[in-house]
Amino acid sequence: MAILTYADSYAELQALFTATFSGAWNTVAQNAASPATNLYVSLHNADPGPTGSQNTSETAYTNYARVAVARTTGGWTVTQGSGSTFSNVVNAATITFAQCGATGDTLTHWGVGLSSSGAGTLLAFGSLGPVAGPAVPFTCTSASPGILTAYGYTPVVNDRVSVWNLPGTESLPTGVTEGTIYYVGTAPGGNTLTLSTTTSNGSPVNTSSTGSGIIYKCGPLVVSSGITPSFAAGAFEIMKA
Repeated sequence: MAILTYADSYAELQALFTATFSGAWNTVAQNAASPATNLYVSLHNADPGPTGSQNTSETAYTNYARVAVARTTGGWTVTQGSGSTFSNVVNAATITFAQCGATGDTLTHWGVGLSSSGAGTLLAFGSLGPVAGPAVPFTCTSASPGILTAYGYTPVVNDRVSVWNLPGTESLPTGVTEGTIYYVGTAPGGNTLTLSTTTSNGSPVNTSSTGSGIIYKCGPLVVSSGITPSFAAGAFEIMKA
């Protein structure tokens, strides 16, 4: 999953994405006199959030380090959408992190930003393991618990999912938090589901307003000694609907 980015037009978005991820936009730098040649991909064990930095909830498994990805077409692929097709940016090649040493972690989110270490600027982030779509829209009732209808996703109890607002549309239902990892609490049939903050529907999520957004089936990655986290081209996606 990726953070959704809003722009007034596809042309504007295309220019922004191209400048940020594969251009020579001088302001994408720690100082304008020295343009950033790389962006840095990070891994996280919780949602870093829209106000977070690159080190917010960043993993610290043994040997971990951010991976530099060039701001070129070799590092990122920018695609302009049209109609119902999203404009997006994806990693153009496999991104491989350091092999885990003695201490592991459970990874749930990724990020991309400007610094190789420390509390750098986080440009985009998302949860690991999106369900096919890549963005699956949903609507939700105001109920206890809220009932979601996800178009293009057949839920299974205890699936881990996250929900995200789709800019320019109805807000998320009140009671649901963007980027939080939830469990499918119940799956009554078809594309309907309810959410829970714990497994086996132990803590159902109630909603006090209707709403809509996009939902992703998340695939947390457990790393332990000897595991090398690696993500194929296209695994990290930044979109504009």
